[in-house]
Amino acid sequence: MRARSALFTLFGDVVRPMGGEAWLSTITAAMGTLGFNPQAVRTALHRMTGESWVEPRRAGRYAAYRLTDRGVTRLDEAAERIYRLRTRPWDGSWRMLVTPGLDEVDGDGELAAELGWIGFGRLEPTVWVSPHDHGRAVEAVLDRMPPAARSAVTRMTARVDGPDDTLAHRAWDLDRLRTDHRAFLDEWTDVQVPTDGEAAFASRLRLVHRWRSFLFADPGLPAAVLPEDWLGQQAAEAFRQAYEALLEPSLAWYGEQREAAAGTAGPTQTPHPVTADPNPFAQGLAAL
Repeated sequence: MRARSALFTLFGDVVRPMGGEAWLSTITAAMGTLGFNPQAVRTALHRMTGESWVEPRRAGRYAAYRLTDRGVTRLDEAAERIYRLRTRPWDGSWRMLVTPGLDEVDGDGELAAELGWIGFGRLEPTVWVSPHDHGRAVEAVLDRMPPAARSAVTRMTARVDGPDDTLAHRAWDLDRLRTDHRAFLDEWTDVQVPTDGEAAFASRLRLVHRWRSFLFADPGLPAAVLPEDWLGQQAAEAFRQAYEALLEPSLAWYGEQREAAAGTAGPTQTPHPVTADPNPFAQGLAAL
């Protein structure tokens, strides 16, 4: 786990629901539960600031970091997938992108990674498929391409002649994903909740971080294209149970860190809406 990636987990699961801002001392304390030292945290925050995911706010000699509008959009999109426990309905059609100029303009692979994060699988070097419509998210990726490459992209919706599950196996490594689901179940089923709040908070971050990694490999494929022994739903339920078991003690510990910071630096601001219930599953996201 890298500091920048762990910060995305922290901001998405903890800071964002509380308004999107936290004092640097609170952030470093939270990241310290995962073994990151303050210098590593500051370096990662500096990078995220340069990428416009977060922005600093000074209050005398104290510093807070808040999510930008771009950061909120990304993390809210991720939350819809992280805490969704049911697959979306499928109409039997595949959404396809043909991107003949992508590799030429995507030297670092960032655009391809974005398409994968959204939920597309690479069927051929220039052909991407997804069972779902990703509308605005796709447009945001394509708009980052140079005009000539962008104009060469073709989008279509189609049904395939052959078996849908064969196409799914070609576009995604379902065998490896099943192995990863099995490993997740082995680690997080019937998790023992630490009695120490700090340890519970660290476990919660590790849990969400591990589950978040599935977003890059599991697009939420419909049951019709999955093997009968698919473990995705079992893994999702194990995630929910572990998360809810860790939620109360982890929130109590984090609340103590916020109060300590507020006692010296003052209360944080709330640049974005505060979530009414800290449990995302109680908000109905599981049924999305």
